[in-house]
Amino acid sequence: MTAEEINSKLEITYAAVDLYQEDKFTISNLVDKTGKTASELYSLFPNKKAILRFYYTGLIYQYRAMITEISDFDNYTVSEKLSNFIYTTFDMMNENRAFVEATFDEYVFRKNNAQFKEETAELFEEFISEDPEVAVSAAFFIGDFFYSFLAKEYLHILKFWTKDSSEGYERSMALTDKLTGFVEELIYNKIVDKGFDLAKYLVNHAGLGKNIPFVGDCISDLFKENKEREAHD
Repeated sequence: MTAEEINSKLEITYAAVDLYQEDKFTISNLVDKTGKTASELYSLFPNKKAILRFYYTGLIYQYRAMITEISDFDNYTVSEKLSNFIYTTFDMMNENRAFVEATFDEYVFRKNNAQFKEETAELFEEFISEDPEVAVSAAFFIGDFFYSFLAKEYLHILKFWTKDSSEGYERSMALTDKLTGFVEELIYNKIVDKGFDLAKYLVNHAGLGKNIPFVGDCISDLFKENKEREAHD
């Protein structure tokens, strides 16, 4: 999608959300509110529900535009980036909380909005893959499944937020802090890297490979695979 198409879809979607919350959402009313023709609306969306469903995917596009204005965003840690994203989407959804509470289950959680989940997973991949602090050993479990898992957990946090009645959504904030902190600890932890360094030293300098050839071969093969993976990346 071009930036122009995204902006047009966002404009239409937000107008539709306003009408929905006023119980006046019809294509006729949307034409009047946006000044676009019905054919223009249907050239961007296949049906009425798709217009409303795009609200959630639109959150990701809006967030991407917002972080370009944060000068030091690239220096944020993984937990800071994840928390910033989640807190920001809380704020954006809170502006249309009645709509979110009425549609989140149907349009996202139960229906598993594929586009929203994919856009979220791609964003998380950018956060993590571009971070120089991620441990080398984290490459063993970081991949498409991991990013998809994080996106799914994000949906569970949003679901929790829609039901959160605590003051200032404190429980949702606490849950976010715990999850993002755990993710950062998981992928930043260098203990396995240090174990590899120790094993490499034992093989190369302490005679482990000679004394126990099978162990030496296994460790050597492991480091060879790591180097090949790094060269490929």
